[in-house]
Amino acid sequence: MGPGNELADERSAISVRAMIPSDVTSLLSILQESPEASLWTESGILEFAALGMALVAEQNGAVAGFLIGRAAADEFEILNMAVARAWRRRGIAGLLVTEALRRARTSGARRAHLEVRASNRAAIGLYERHGFAPSGRRGEYYQHPPEDALLFTVELRSAQD
Repeated sequence: MGPGNELADERSAISVRAMIPSDVTSLLSILQESPEASLWTESGILEFAALGMALVAEQNGAVAGFLIGRAAADEFEILNMAVARAWRRRGIAGLLVTEALRRARTSGARRAHLEVRASNRAAIGLYERHGFAPSGRRGEYYQHPPEDALLFTVELRSAQD
């Protein structure tokens, strides 16, 4: 079995599920090692999870990454996403985005939005691979360190379109 097959086997063993409150400790740990993500508190995670969509990717009971988003009318917004450093470059972020967009589309969203640090080239590439396109810029949106946010949007098509 070649190296590509090992990665495919590892990826297939990863499941994406709804976040549960006991996942918060893992999410906080992932955020601590992810300065490119928005650093949220425990209460912030729980609040946004209760109001929107909170997904975790796990393998063998270990949380490897998460995505939190919310819907308003016919739009969906990815609010925060991060993958544990040890799990990066294994397709986990892509699995999370794919599942979030699938669920958003199923719930009636027609468009999805997000902000990303202007310097986060890996995330920008990921979002572009999922069909997101630049749609604006917010000056000094992020803090620690201060940085502009690039806005991205993707049109979601339902099976009926």
